[in-house]
Amino acid sequence: MREDSGTLRSTGFLLVIIGTLGLLANEFVLDWGTAATLGFAGFNIIGLLDLWFSFSGQRS
Repeated sequence: MREDSGTLRSTGFLLVIIGTLGLLANEFVLDWGTAATLGFAGFNIIGLLDLWFSFSGQRS
């Protein structure tokens, strides 16, 4: 297991939480538009990739 996988995992969870809360706030409260939706979706994608890399490195 790599030394930085814990940091990568924490960052991944944080990005997924920010992305999800941002998407929910944009949809139901703030109505910021398409740019905000794409930005928060990008946070989710990057966070999920971080989690995937951190957990795939743990198995090897």
